[in-house]
Amino acid sequence: MRFLRKERAGNLSLDTLIGANTVFEGCIYSERSLCVEGSVRGRIEAKGEVVVGREGKIEADIQADSVVVDGQIVGNVTAHRRLEITPTGRVTGDIEAQSMSIAEGGVLDGFCKMLERVETPYRQLEQKPAVEEGNHPLELKTPAEAVENLSKS
Repeated sequence: MRFLRKERAGNLSLDTLIGANTVFEGCIYSERSLCVEGSVRGRIEAKGEVVVGREGKIEADIQADSVVVDGQIVGNVTAHRRLEITPTGRVTGDIEAQSMSIAEGGVLDGFCKMLERVETPYRQLEQKPAVEEGNHPLELKTPAEAVENLSKS
């Protein structure tokens, strides 16, 4: 299978392959990973990774754990973990991903939104801001209290 690079072959649990001479129209739902070397029109949802081979052409919205684009996608992409656009990859549409990389030569024509990592909340937002008044810290519980305290000064 020419779409797998050596470093990826051990990590990919491939469930479905759309071959180079295959055209698929409709919705694909996969519990694992999917590779597209041919053409797909419709919608793709995968719990694993979606790999778009160099000759792959997708006209569909994609939701997957990870997406690797070596071919072309026309549609919106949501990668819950990672999106990678290789030097020959092209995405025309909006993307959402927790992390992403676009190699030199890769193309993204659309809007990009970074998804937050659920397992690592921002600890600095959990702390309440404090304002020093004399030697006693004053805890502010709401932004309205902060404005009120500033106007008293």
